[in-house]
Amino acid sequence: MIFPSKAKFRLFLFLGFLNFLACTNPLTPTYEFKEGIIYIDGFVGTTAGSSYVNITESDVALYYRNIFVSGATVFFVNEVTGERVALFEEDFQYIPEDLSFKGTVGEKWYLEASLPNGKTYFSEVETINPSVPIKSISAVFDDELEFSEDYDDYIPGHEILISFDDPPNQDNYYYWRHKTYDKARICQVCVESKFRDGACVPDENVEYYTYWCESDCWQIDYGDSINIFSDSFSNGTTTSALSIAQVPLTRKTRILVEIQQFSLTPKAYEYYRAIKDLVDNNGGFNAPLPAALIGNMYNPEDPDEFVLGRFTAASAFTQSIMIDRTTVEASPIENQIMPRPEPPPTGPGPSYLYAPCDESRHRTAIQPEGWID
Repeated sequence: MIFPSKAKFRLFLFLGFLNFLACTNPLTPTYEFKEGIIYIDGFVGTTAGSSYVNITESDVALYYRNIFVSGATVFFVNEVTGERVALFEEDFQYIPEDLSFKGTVGEKWYLEASLPNGKTYFSEVETINPSVPIKSISAVFDDELEFSEDYDDYIPGHEILISFDDPPNQDNYYYWRHKTYDKARICQVCVESKFRDGACVPDENVEYYTYWCESDCWQIDYGDSINIFSDSFSNGTTTSALSIAQVPLTRKTRILVEIQQFSLTPKAYEYYRAIKDLVDNNGGFNAPLPAALIGNMYNPEDPDEFVLGRFTAASAFTQSIMIDRTTVEASPIENQIMPRPEPPPTGPGPSYLYAPCDESRHRTAIQPEGWID
């Protein structure tokens, strides 16, 4: 990754400060690529499913990239009670083993992560502060919702708008995340295999078979955009029709969009603003990470080691909205897999048509709160 030496790092911060104060062309400091820089991003929220940890390491063998660090031992630790919440790997992310885990306003948490290389990293302690409620929520369809580099075109979808009353006489910093739920019909796709005893068993005579969900099942998708807001120019006022999420038309189904509105500390807000600038202006999360992303993570055995990322604990106010996309005229951007049920046996024997709705970060058989049939 591009990373400055200590002297250049100080120069980078100084030049960045000057650039902030004046509309001049800043000098560009010289950087060098570095391997093995650890980036840790952790979050404890007050709603189930909002807590996670990402751990990556820089690699420049052929080109710059961030590689997920597998095999780490990760805990959220409650500073007051000593409770240790273990996390496990799923989809290149660490999430609590107890999927119902959530923090509570007033609690103090820190992150502990031990990597396979023997190094252990800690975060500073974060206190969960109260959140601000959402006053109203609405959705507006747009044929050209946003430009997608993957499709090299504008894609359709819904824009989510909210209103809220900003508390007066205090600085407030907002951060929004969202996820969507829609009914899944197919719970298993076995390519060159058949579904037997809870797994796809190889069969070279099969192209693929699909298996219906044996019970109600919801597909869960997560938004990847960063939406933040400071009340610097709106303190104590009502903010109306603020766009805080974009939901692309991936499937023409009815969906539940769940919005989480977090209240951040000033330091956390500056961190997420740096992330947003990086993603919006420098080609995504695999772009070289700026020094501004050095947050509250540290190596107690090596205080001079630069550790990018931060651990944040924040409360959330959650509100949902149902959207009917079945009548939208635009075409979905995802290619839908054609159902291909396994044919019934030619002789005596069971038919294999269904698969269970296995609980995971991306699927649940539990009806989400706010779902309307």
